[in-house]
Amino acid sequence: MERTTRFDKKLKKSKERAKILIGTGHAKATCQGAAFEYILNVEQELNRHGVRNQVDLTWISNEYKLGDFGMDGMLMSVGGKPMASDELVEMVFADRGIKWILGAGVTKVEDGIAHYENLDGEYKSEVFDFAMLIPAFSGHGFKAFDKNEADITDKLFKGFMIVDADYTPRPYEEWTVQDWPETYQNPSYPTIFAPGIAFAPPHAISKPRKSKNGTDIFPAPPRTGMPSGITAKLVADNIIDSIKLGRESLHHKGSMGNMGAACIASSGYGLLKGKGISITTYPIVPDYVKYPNSGGRDLGKTFGALGLAGHWVKLALHYAFLYKAKLKPFWWLIPE
Repeated sequence: MERTTRFDKKLKKSKERAKILIGTGHAKATCQGAAFEYILNVEQELNRHGVRNQVDLTWISNEYKLGDFGMDGMLMSVGGKPMASDELVEMVFADRGIKWILGAGVTKVEDGIAHYENLDGEYKSEVFDFAMLIPAFSGHGFKAFDKNEADITDKLFKGFMIVDADYTPRPYEEWTVQDWPETYQNPSYPTIFAPGIAFAPPHAISKPRKSKNGTDIFPAPPRTGMPSGITAKLVADNIIDSIKLGRESLHHKGSMGNMGAACIASSGYGLLKGKGISITTYPIVPDYVKYPNSGGRDLGKTFGALGLAGHWVKLALHYAFLYKAKLKPFWWLIPE
């Protein structure tokens, strides 16, 4: 937030208006949650410094609807009542005077201007004085060769690492949770595993959409945060078991189609004035067969809440995760 603070000071001196643009910086970027948290904190900082009324704050995203988050949105329980994630995020943005641009794939960023294409096939631009745009998740483009110099790239990489997922190309209507990996083991080389963001997803979670020009504009699937921790632990457990038994053991399994995730987006710091938007989702990849009437998710485990409690939980988790990372006493009791 240091650059934002300097920006605040500049506004106070000039009393001029300014534009801030925050969101995704690529037609298939994901991690909207990180940008969502960032824009809320920027808005809070502008208020804290008394310059919010001088700033036009805009969200730009490849999402078809607000609150998609690369998970095709969700129906959740908020205050005991069902609410769609786009309604929740729209309520938050409207309350804070944040404008939004959706279905946008940023194509080029120049000094003070972002160029983008929208789903209608229009090429537009948005000027800014300050911007933060999330880049796309993409593999490095590694090449792999065996000891005889034969190219084995197609056995290891599809941008990210190939694992035990079903990569058979299918239309969106035929995607299922069974497509998603459970052990994160490479099928050609069983000693290679790729948990977290390292594995290549079988397909997106959000419905794929193209602009009228044929450009893909939709979020890639998120795999950071809690799913990374869970999948890394199960991979580590399988490796440990295999070493101890002297043979391959894949007893520990976990698919994003039967795994939940919790996320708390900070929306302002302060012991008494801090706020957090807490969202839990189960499962991450919607199961429309098991939960046909609630958007593919269990409403008893998919809910959202806003307020000070979320801020306190996020603060506690911050210190808990640092404690765990340092392997201090009983670190293993702290969940992923």
